[in-house]
Amino acid sequence: MSLLVAGAFMWRLVDLQLMPDPELAAGIGTRIVERPISAPRGEIVDRHGRPMALSLPAPTVIAEPRLISLPLVPAVVAKLAPVLSTDPDVLSNRLDGDGYFAYLERQVDQDVGQVIDELRIAGVTTIEEPRREHPNGECSGISVVGRVDVDHLGISGLEEQFDSHLTGVDGHELSEASADGRNTIPGGRQVVEAALPGDDLAITLDRNIQFQAEKLIAEAVEATGGDLGMIVISVPATGEIIAMANAERNDSTGGVQCTTTNLSAVWSYEPGSVMKPFTVSSLLDGDPALFNETIEVPYSITRDDGAAGKVFRDHWIHDPEEMSLTDIVSKSSNIGTILVAEQVGSDALHQTLVDFGFGARTALEFKGEASGILNSLDLHSLELSNVAIGQGIAVTPLQLITAYNTFGNQGSKPDPVLVIDEAGNYSGEEVISSNVSDSVLAMMRAVVVDGTGKAGAIPGYEVAGKTGTAWQPCSVEFGYECEGGGRHYSATFAGIVSNDSGPVLSAVVVVDNPQKDLGAYSGGGVSAPVFSEIAAYALRQLRIAPVGDPGMPEDRVRAEPATAPIVPLPTQASS
Repeated sequence: MSLLVAGAFMWRLVDLQLMPDPELAAGIGTRIVERPISAPRGEIVDRHGRPMALSLPAPTVIAEPRLISLPLVPAVVAKLAPVLSTDPDVLSNRLDGDGYFAYLERQVDQDVGQVIDELRIAGVTTIEEPRREHPNGECSGISVVGRVDVDHLGISGLEEQFDSHLTGVDGHELSEASADGRNTIPGGRQVVEAALPGDDLAITLDRNIQFQAEKLIAEAVEATGGDLGMIVISVPATGEIIAMANAERNDSTGGVQCTTTNLSAVWSYEPGSVMKPFTVSSLLDGDPALFNETIEVPYSITRDDGAAGKVFRDHWIHDPEEMSLTDIVSKSSNIGTILVAEQVGSDALHQTLVDFGFGARTALEFKGEASGILNSLDLHSLELSNVAIGQGIAVTPLQLITAYNTFGNQGSKPDPVLVIDEAGNYSGEEVISSNVSDSVLAMMRAVVVDGTGKAGAIPGYEVAGKTGTAWQPCSVEFGYECEGGGRHYSATFAGIVSNDSGPVLSAVVVVDNPQKDLGAYSGGGVSAPVFSEIAAYALRQLRIAPVGDPGMPEDRVRAEPATAPIVPLPTQASS
């Protein structure tokens, strides 16, 4: 009998410590508790004021270890472990001691916080902390908008770049609480210093276009068996970035997913024939009258580096023929472009490419942004020939759309912009004359009407574009001579859309390593159709009228809700 009495007594003692009667706990005594008041972080909103990142309150599970005696720690952990995701051993370590405060798990879901409160474990409670949420889906814009850490400090993207702007100043309060810390005495709360919220940040992205671009580029990478995909959409006159979407294939699962890395800014590649308009513009900038010039273009030519020769060929077999500059661009003639470059000269072509922004980071100053590769061209004719057709040079999709915006902005290069307050602050540096930019746009319209980029057409609008199908070097060590056939293609389409007001929208679409055996692998076959679909969607969403139409419907097209989770992965920094 004595054993039963002793056992019952011990059970009641444990029960009182783990789940005390609130009335008894409140009567034990009171104490003054100082707690921080978290300052709300400013929202990041899109060009229409719709939130892309905002902070909402979330429960954080805390403990006061001194209220939990060491023998009871295993029992407390046993109650908490099925509810929390924190490892039980970690929970034990955090509860072991005589401290006044310990985090058990921060920023949990509301239902988890409710369960913890209902367990009523002495010394364990919840407080509210802000948690960053993304209303259009955790993936949407994450590579640009960026992320915050558990302390609500920016660690990537715009969240990091504008952290001081977005971060508020925490306050603190004093409150009278019951001895177990769970119950605040009515009227016993005093705000000593109020929290100051952070400022909002309005950016140029369109939330719906961003989501749709991410959806389409992921589908394109999946369908072609590619490794990476990028879409950048912009306004030529201002450089405003409307969408910057990135997708990559997971090496472990084989699936295509969003990425927290802004590949459009940090990844560079050999672009191929999308560089040909810049070569032609360099010739015309020297003498605009050459627009009507014709050049006899053979099927192949040989150029050397002073030691060995390299044979260049067009992608179709033909007899020597007279080609205009428009023919050279629309048919994407390698040989015609090389002959144009030789008229321009190494120094002049190099300077043209520098003026367009290649070989240097853009004014966007995105963290980790690549500068690409643009070497001098004065060593031998082989270098000049390679760069003229987009080989031997590395660019980022961000550089590429900035350079193409120059054609759509009457020859002045607008800086890319992601923050609304910075839009329109820079008038643009003149790279080529407006007459030359108009001439090059006319040539690129021929690419879409009757050349390699027909799939980039958009009914009701004029599209000027250029395809690129570049054969990538497989490594720095081997260059183009790859062991085991390791070289692969990159498919690109860059385009500018115009209506009665002139150029109104631009976009660059890149798919890296589309598989040739799956069918389409060229810029015209892979990237041009994606350009057509996403640009048409963006035109409707932004209510940009087609040619001959004075207006558009008032309602914007709405994107489907995003559901894909964030799965961050490490990344790698001819027609």
